[in-house]
Amino acid sequence: MKKLLLIAVTLVANLSYAQWVYKTVDNGLDVPYKIAYSMSSDNKGVLKLEKTEEGIALYITGSYFCDDYPTVDIALMVNSEPQRYSFYATKSSDNTTVFILNDLSDVDRRAFLNDFQRATSFIARINETRCTSDIFKFNMSGSLKAYEFMLK
Repeated sequence: MKKLLLIAVTLVANLSYAQWVYKTVDNGLDVPYKIAYSMSSDNKGVLKLEKTEEGIALYITGSYFCDDYPTVDIALMVNSEPQRYSFYATKSSDNTTVFILNDLSDVDRRAFLNDFQRATSFIARINETRCTSDIFKFNMSGSLKAYEFMLK
């Protein structure tokens, strides 16, 4: 019985990381800001939405990236069908973040945004020429509410 309870608690804890989380961050010093994120299924990366001056940015952080301008291939599973996209991205100066889109709500990205909001999963491959390409998988449960939270 204890083993069954431990398994159930572990599954519930893992599910909490497997969906979108959104909140307002207020450290008491800086102006409060909104953030939305989803942990990768293997916890090696985080998919994030963050409001910037340009709009709502979409990026992956939490890993190490070599190329300054990697190509990011994305498959969004919508109604059990992959919707494929490819973007030219930039990386942060500390090599830990790849910025996929500066403004998710850009008019030219409407098809991607629509699929992003309806997707059940998000698979991204960061194509590197100097390092090994990484693949990240994210559960998209709650992505529509996370995006709407960022718009408020």
